[in-house]
Amino acid sequence: MALNDVEEDLPYTMGRLIAGARKKKNISLEELSQGVMSAEDLNFIEKDDEYADKTTWDFLLGRLGISPLIYECYVEQEEYDLFKARKEMREISNQIMSNGLMSNERLRSKNTAQLKLLADQLEKRSQKYAALLNNVKNITAAIHQIFLANMKGYVILAKQRGELCKADALKLHMESEWKRIYSSDAVSWIQKPHNVLMAVYEQEMLFLLAQGYEENGEIEKAIQILTWLWEQRKRGGDPEENTRVLSFAAWKLAALEWNINRQEKAMEICQEAIDRSIQAESFRGLLPLLKQRLFFEKQLKWNQEEWDEQEKTIVMIDELFAEFQVNPYGLFALTTFENARIADEIIQIRRKEQNLTQTKLSEGILEPESYSRFECGKRKLRWKKKKKLLERLGERGNKVSLLLESTDPDVVEEYQRIMDCSYREKYDLMKEKVYRLEGMLDKKSEINRQFLMHMKNNLDIRFFQAFDSNKIKSKRQKTIVLTVPQYSEVCISEHCWSRTETALIKGIANDYRELGEPKIAISILRKGIKSFEKEQIGRENTCPGKGLLLEHLATYLGDVEAYEEAILYAKKEIKVIMKCGSAKGVSDELYELAWNGKEKGQVKPKLYKKRYLQALNLSILFQEREFIIFLKEREKKYCK
Repeated sequence: MALNDVEEDLPYTMGRLIAGARKKKNISLEELSQGVMSAEDLNFIEKDDEYADKTTWDFLLGRLGISPLIYECYVEQEEYDLFKARKEMREISNQIMSNGLMSNERLRSKNTAQLKLLADQLEKRSQKYAALLNNVKNITAAIHQIFLANMKGYVILAKQRGELCKADALKLHMESEWKRIYSSDAVSWIQKPHNVLMAVYEQEMLFLLAQGYEENGEIEKAIQILTWLWEQRKRGGDPEENTRVLSFAAWKLAALEWNINRQEKAMEICQEAIDRSIQAESFRGLLPLLKQRLFFEKQLKWNQEEWDEQEKTIVMIDELFAEFQVNPYGLFALTTFENARIADEIIQIRRKEQNLTQTKLSEGILEPESYSRFECGKRKLRWKKKKKLLERLGERGNKVSLLLESTDPDVVEEYQRIMDCSYREKYDLMKEKVYRLEGMLDKKSEINRQFLMHMKNNLDIRFFQAFDSNKIKSKRQKTIVLTVPQYSEVCISEHCWSRTETALIKGIANDYRELGEPKIAISILRKGIKSFEKEQIGRENTCPGKGLLLEHLATYLGDVEAYEEAILYAKKEIKVIMKCGSAKGVSDELYELAWNGKEKGQVKPKLYKKRYLQALNLSILFQEREFIIFLKEREKKYCK
């Protein structure tokens, strides 16, 4: 049967997924919507994807414990502007947060003037952000207000530490905000059973409330809140997402437990938090936790040799964050726009690529004058009009598309895990997951059929055709054409690729490299990267697909002796990964820096030896077994 022979009669939507997850977890409309929208609004969201936006979907998925990386969507320019504003505010709040995590740190601001400056900066940006909310839908406004409440919490925290306001100010603010959403004080609320998980912003609210109790000397309440928050790790949710706030909650909880002489409990919490960060390959909260464990062990007078090894690891990670100018004591970006595109921008880009006049494109949809005002940003269009324009240009018209279609959250979440295995080349685990998933997926869905086809072809190539590069390349190309009929190597840069398709493009580039044609491989990767950089979001963020291409481009440039450019791309990729709080791929890129530095011949052995050891030590820390073996085989070459 041909790929397109099955009629699409089951329109899987984000709304159906949210409804399916809600019912599977026995959560009512009222429970899932509490404090952020009415049950009626949530009902509308479940029935109509055009009723909501990315901010809303991410928040609801967070409450359901589902990763936000399981879908692609279109966003409005205003929504993306808010995201950029949140990133800027987060950088300031992270500086404030880093003041309280460690003493004698490079990033610690000790004087009142600096704290006041940070508080003033964040306060002004919060006011501007509040003004921008005039342009958002009422259904989303309450979620933005939670973010703003947290930012105001950091403003108060900075002022308290600078002795510019009363010691109970943060506690009173966060208590008030929590009660506004949940109609109950937090201490009473956590003592009752709840089916709903905490979205990241809500976890942060509780974390700040605990900070407020600690600042006001109410230690038992702080411990009570943090203990409940730390217990949330056992209730599921995406492991990497849960390292965002919970790692810092564990750090604070362990510190408080230690201070009241519950040393064994403190060590247990600290070690488990470290283990979870390592398992998730996440830098979020890891450095303060490692320093905390070392402090505990020294107080307990544990093994001196172990201290020395731990101190080397801590210094190495600290130096990496300093070199790439990333604050290791922050919560990092709390929402991702990795799979988002601005619809208005796509319409304009595609119209010009296809040499269509505004009159020709808008014919039968809206008046040419109205379309012209739309492109100039002087008129807004309803989604139904944009949908028609996108479809006329050959783009998908759905506002949101699941990357794996099902109403079962456990099935959809497998997408992220399988793609993770693919990126990290864990093919045995990937094979197990793909073939188990095949029996659970609805084959009437074209997206599901294409996903299985791509993944199974990749596995066939990996396990059965390892010595026939021409045949491998041909098979990959045929697979892409079935999904994107207009595919050709010439026009790669003219199409915006899904994460699955990006992995195939990377595979085709690798096949050319294996055939001894690295220049063609480099050309393909450059075109793939260019397809992302034509768009605002693609230029300003590195989605997993683009990151994969950048990572391999650094490797292939070394093949053609373009060492300086290879080093440039490797450094760029490391900074992007670390800014997201991830550790996935950092050791690979550090090795690329070592290899290209050595081959360049002008780099001092001391420097490429340092890069090699950084790569090796990180691989050992994050238990990258295959890469450790690879690096160990090359140890003499770099460390003699």
